[in-house]
Amino acid sequence: MEEDKIHLMCWRAILTMLVLAMADSHSYGAICPAACRCENDVLKTTCSSASLEFVPIQLNPELHELDLSNNRIVQLHFSFPFYEKLVALNLSNNRIKTLGNSNFNSQRNLTRLDLSANQIENLSKDSLKGLKALTHLDLSNNSLEELQSAAFRDLHSLSVLRLSGNRLIHLEEGLFHTGKHLKELYLNDNQFLEVPTAALADTTRLHYLSLSRNYILTVEEGDMPNLSELRILLLDNNVLTDIHPAGLSNLITLEHLDVSDNNLTAMPTSSLAKLSTLTSLKLSGNFISSIPPVAFKGLFHLRILRIDRLETLAIIDVRAFVDNINLEAVNMDYNIGMTKLPTRLFHGNPKVKHISVRANNLRTLEATHFPLDQLHELRVGGNPLQCNCSLGWLWQLIQEYKSKSSRINATISGPKKEKLPSFDLAIDDSDITCEGPEDLKEALLSSASRHQMDCSVGWMAAVSVAVTVVFILVVIGGVVYWAPKRQSKSTKKELSVEETIRRSLPQPTIHRKTEAYDTYETAQVEKYILPPPMMIHNEYRSLPSWDTYATPSMNIYEQLNEHRDRPHIVYV
Repeated sequence: MEEDKIHLMCWRAILTMLVLAMADSHSYGAICPAACRCENDVLKTTCSSASLEFVPIQLNPELHELDLSNNRIVQLHFSFPFYEKLVALNLSNNRIKTLGNSNFNSQRNLTRLDLSANQIENLSKDSLKGLKALTHLDLSNNSLEELQSAAFRDLHSLSVLRLSGNRLIHLEEGLFHTGKHLKELYLNDNQFLEVPTAALADTTRLHYLSLSRNYILTVEEGDMPNLSELRILLLDNNVLTDIHPAGLSNLITLEHLDVSDNNLTAMPTSSLAKLSTLTSLKLSGNFISSIPPVAFKGLFHLRILRIDRLETLAIIDVRAFVDNINLEAVNMDYNIGMTKLPTRLFHGNPKVKHISVRANNLRTLEATHFPLDQLHELRVGGNPLQCNCSLGWLWQLIQEYKSKSSRINATISGPKKEKLPSFDLAIDDSDITCEGPEDLKEALLSSASRHQMDCSVGWMAAVSVAVTVVFILVVIGGVVYWAPKRQSKSTKKELSVEETIRRSLPQPTIHRKTEAYDTYETAQVEKYILPPPMMIHNEYRSLPSWDTYATPSMNIYEQLNEHRDRPHIVYV
């Protein structure tokens, strides 16, 4: 073992002398290999794709930048002691399996090290020893399965660390203990089953965290440590089924959240409500079937929203975006279960400028769906639209858009330079095709004629309408005229029935004074009060005096029953 060390030291000394000898015989102290490009004026050498199997040692020792990417380099032993002034080193896309120990110990000025796309399987505690000035380290797309807690102990200045595309399942506590300046951490494309909470607890100044394309199932309360400066969090392409209402509560400065392409079946409204500073949200590619009222509650600063590729989405409540008063752009493309939009869905968003509802299953669109007076861009292509006169408003907008485009093209190609008119509204007119009617099937809506988009009625339709109106008026008049008569007949019939019933019943004897009786009675009274009237020309005759003893012309008792007593007459 001792002899091996001595042997290696001898070779190192020999190589050093050779380099110094070459430095004395060249103006820049170096030999530039034929496959490399040396820029000694800026102290930069590029040997990318040069089929190198070893790191060249005859380059300018004053180099600041060295690019050895896309070669066949396997090992790094005793390769960089000659380049102590390196600032940037690119070793990506080689065949390096191990970094060894202390191979970068002399690179005290190195700030950027790219080791991506190699075959590195592990890092020892001394693999990165000496890199105290390193700010950017790229270890992505290697074969790392675990990292010792002391692997980054010398990286006191590290601000960007890329560990994506490895086989990491767990990160040990204390791994980033010295990473107080770490701002960006890429852990995507690994095999994490949960958020590596213990390791992240030391990254208090983290601004960017990517956990995309892992196997994280849920975000429980406390899984996200107190990352008070985190701005961007990527959790897309995991298997998330749920986010605890308090799972993101520690991310008080979060501005961008991506939870697309997961297994969410319901809107995580309560979880999102804690992110009051959020400006951009992606929920694409989940299995959400409905978006309820105030679905994005408390997100008053939200500006960009993507709810596209939600294959099961069928219902959006008209009040879904009422809290999002700063919303500017909404993408709702490829929601194949969406057959209609709520009327005035976006009218509560005074700053919305860009709306895209492409490739849904919308058969018709109404102008009231969109705040057309404030939009800058409207994308509706790819829907199975029925191109009847109800789409006349869209046809008219397309014609205006094409007309403006033609004028601008003419202005650009013309000899005179004029001020170009600005578009009020950009439309994807070349993608808006018709599913029906038959004469417009698979044709562009813009190719329809004005007559096909005209909703005014022809003379036949006018006649039909007139006949219908007259018929309705006749029916109403008939009802008004015959209803009272029918009611009168019905009343009479009811009275007749009542009279029949009344007459069939026994009636009590009621002495009613008739007009003749009243006349007779009055005449009898006047007979005893008034004197007998005078005869005038025999026109009036007085009644004979009533002599009770006179012989009457007839026997007044003849009609009386012989068994009856004679009446007792009292003279007054």
